[in-house]
Amino acid sequence: MCGICGVVLADPKRPVERPLLERMTTILRHRGPDGRGRYHAPGVGLGVQRLSIIDLQTGDQPIGNEDGTVVVVCNGEIYNSPELTVELQDAGHRFRTKSDVEVIVHLYEDEGVECLRRLRGMFGFALWDSRRRRVMLARDRLGIKPLHYAVGREGLYFGSELKAILAANRIARALDVRAMDDLLRFGFVIAPRTLFTAIRRLLPGEYLLYQEGAASTHRYWQPRFPDPGERMSRMSAGEWAECLRAKLEETVRIHLRSDVPIGAYLSAGIDSSSVASLARRVTNRPIQTFTLSFDNPDYDEVRSQKTLDRFPGHELPNERLVCGRGAFDLYPRALWHSEDPSTSGIEVPDLILSGAASQSVKVVLTGEGSDEIFGGYPWYRWDRLLRPLARLPLALRRLMLLGPLIRAWHPRASHVFLAPRAMNLARYERLTGLLRAGARTRLFSSDVQQRLAQTRDENGGRPLGEPGRAWSPFAQLQFYDLTIRLPNFITRTLDCGSMANGVEARVPFLDHELVELCAQIPPVLKVRGRQEKYILRQAMRDLLPPEIVRRKKRGLAAPMRQWLYDPLPPFAEDLLSSARLREKGYFEPDVVRSMLERHRSRRESGDQGPLLMGVLGIQLWDELFMRAQGPVGVGSGTGTPPICTV
Repeated sequence: MCGICGVVLADPKRPVERPLLERMTTILRHRGPDGRGRYHAPGVGLGVQRLSIIDLQTGDQPIGNEDGTVVVVCNGEIYNSPELTVELQDAGHRFRTKSDVEVIVHLYEDEGVECLRRLRGMFGFALWDSRRRRVMLARDRLGIKPLHYAVGREGLYFGSELKAILAANRIARALDVRAMDDLLRFGFVIAPRTLFTAIRRLLPGEYLLYQEGAASTHRYWQPRFPDPGERMSRMSAGEWAECLRAKLEETVRIHLRSDVPIGAYLSAGIDSSSVASLARRVTNRPIQTFTLSFDNPDYDEVRSQKTLDRFPGHELPNERLVCGRGAFDLYPRALWHSEDPSTSGIEVPDLILSGAASQSVKVVLTGEGSDEIFGGYPWYRWDRLLRPLARLPLALRRLMLLGPLIRAWHPRASHVFLAPRAMNLARYERLTGLLRAGARTRLFSSDVQQRLAQTRDENGGRPLGEPGRAWSPFAQLQFYDLTIRLPNFITRTLDCGSMANGVEARVPFLDHELVELCAQIPPVLKVRGRQEKYILRQAMRDLLPPEIVRRKKRGLAAPMRQWLYDPLPPFAEDLLSSARLREKGYFEPDVVRSMLERHRSRRESGDQGPLLMGVLGIQLWDELFMRAQGPVGVGSGTGTPPICTV
């Protein structure tokens, strides 16, 4: 696990400035505090900050092939490297290290860019092919590890974090208003966009080739579901559960490959409990776990519900942390690491968890990804219930909304009621998003509104394309969760929060072989009635306490609504003031003030928490990145978060 960065210049004779590469690499030191490496050749420079997980003695990067013509820097883990190493040695390759990363260069020698299809793991890497004078940037299939890039007249700049690209001082700092619009539509920015117009994120399952001053992107994997015409498996629910359990156990086993101590995040839910239970089963010993609680009972899921470590026969070493009211003070540091804000505030709890874990382990297993592969979110039920009504004419549906019945049933229902029947980004937004266009228009300043009107939305409707249009509605919704919400919010905040403290977070549910298996499971076995993740519960029912198997999903959520009720920390009070809103020019001060007053009325209909967090996130982002004012001590891994153990 590492932080990587680099430069490939369009002029092959021009050297990359060593101080420039030093700046880019050093700013990533929190991701890899154990060592650093550099590679310099005419027109190219690669940098890496290493977090030593596998092959502690000889695994330093960059790593080259036998004659040094292929060089790689990689952030992540290749879980099937032992099997690939044997295969490559049998083919005549000589290995200089025991690092999992070395398999990449030798596979590339034999198979070129097709080597990506052989890798099983999470990764963002850059590979320099000196014979072709070509660099390949690649990202894992599910987007677990990040990779940012910027293509300019001088060349290509890339990094695990966009701040590495900014450190080169070669890229103009300009806000992407479409990315800001994403934030207030969905709660996060949708790749390939970032909040900077010049910096983009590589998509999951995508690679980029840069050669002779030109860049091109290519997709090598994306989720696929059965077509209605395909012959479906006749496996029973019990057979599917047995198959799923076996694959999940095998996935956990390879995710435990490490030369350093491994722990696990543990909540009260079935996802993390399954991972921790299987890890104990595979290793035949307890695994260190970390659980986060909140002093606000409205957000706390573990004080009223027993976690796995407190059931007889499932004892696990467990450290419990409490996220208190003072945790909001951590938000500037959390945003410095997450870079693009979300509207959830989850960046702060993630930072607290990884800070505690870093004191005793370097690797944690987590339960992220289960909701996406099993349809665990509530909008799967909303879509199933309301989709038949989408056949009615739009005018009739609008007329039906004039009555109180649908609005009273569920506030989200009225939003979904007007969505198009076809699954596209517009329907997905109404199922999962935050704020409709009219409300956003009132919130944005006139300057931002004008800039939005003058720019085209490159993400557009994000149509499913072929063969996606033939999939079931359930599968189509899963596709959007796997390609939009998962990489742009779930895994991105997990990676940024864990790597802020030099901790590698591994996600067994997002092993691509497990994802492909789960895509074949019939939807009726994923959500049965009102019970989500039915097939996972069946698979784990003899390994977990019945209470956990039956427990409804709740999920980790930050108490950001409470944070905004309370007196604000000085940084937030300042950035949400009318003077500062007017100075930065992104939002209408009067509208923001009205939102804050409505929120503090504490009426349920007045909840403006996510939107206010979005406004605050943009204001703080401008301070940290547009004005290059990183908070004191940020990135150093020092400082004492406002947490306590219980």
